[in-house]
Amino acid sequence: MEESLPPGLQQKFDAAISQIRLSKGAVVALSAGVDSSLVALLAHKALGDHAVAVTGVSESLPPHELEIAKETAKAIGIKHLVVQTDELQNPEYTSNRADRCYHCKDTLYRELRSLADGLGLEAILDGTQIDDLSDDRPGFIAAQEAGVKSPLLIASFSKADVRETARLLGLSIWDKPAMPCLSSRITHGEEVTANKLGMIGQAELRIKELTGVRNLRVRYSNSSARIQVAPEERKLFFDEAVMDQVDRTLKQLGFMTVTLDLKGYVRKERTPAAGPLLLPMASLSK
Repeated sequence: MEESLPPGLQQKFDAAISQIRLSKGAVVALSAGVDSSLVALLAHKALGDHAVAVTGVSESLPPHELEIAKETAKAIGIKHLVVQTDELQNPEYTSNRADRCYHCKDTLYRELRSLADGLGLEAILDGTQIDDLSDDRPGFIAAQEAGVKSPLLIASFSKADVRETARLLGLSIWDKPAMPCLSSRITHGEEVTANKLGMIGQAELRIKELTGVRNLRVRYSNSSARIQVAPEERKLFFDEAVMDQVDRTLKQLGFMTVTLDLKGYVRKERTPAAGPLLLPMASLSK
């Protein structure tokens, strides 16, 4: 159920709507995240049937994210399409250098531009907001080169603004944790492969089923898994049976060792020189 927006958010909402209406139709790059979902909602309100949400699918998309994107688009009422992207065919991507995200987004935006042209829609919209500017994101360059527009950024939405607006407008995913692509879990310099992405995706899926954790990363390095969860969710692992099961499950998937990052996952945290404190899952449960 939608609620009215407070004046500050209403002003940003109106500014974003006005920006979107400047375009003769738009394709929204819809992940399952709250930022792009809010843009999809805004685009539908601004352009009606002249707005289409599109989700790029490849081996790097976490399990169930496509289903969430489909459900969100249906709830909004916006037409939703799916395109297959082939970034894993690009050695510039699979070599997994620091600019990996650029090559992923470049592939996606080329697909979206082709689709938009075919549908007679002018703009490509993404969910970038002002807090994203503090991150090192090579994908921004690809977006700029492709002429992608960011209505939330133009309207000065912060992440907190996005979540509160999404909540008040009735989007069910308003508090969904960020879920970047699975390739982001693989140590830079180590090749990205479909097999590794499959292991990571299944590991995160099974850990969520076993523990109920929401904010999760399974980091991959040389066949080892390092589990990170939000600090407030670490307690979900404080059970011997759970830790034993997590350890067994991930080793069945092909991981040689499984560790838990005791500090937990904190966005944009700086890792101390000595590295995070890790303990093997098997020994933690003894």
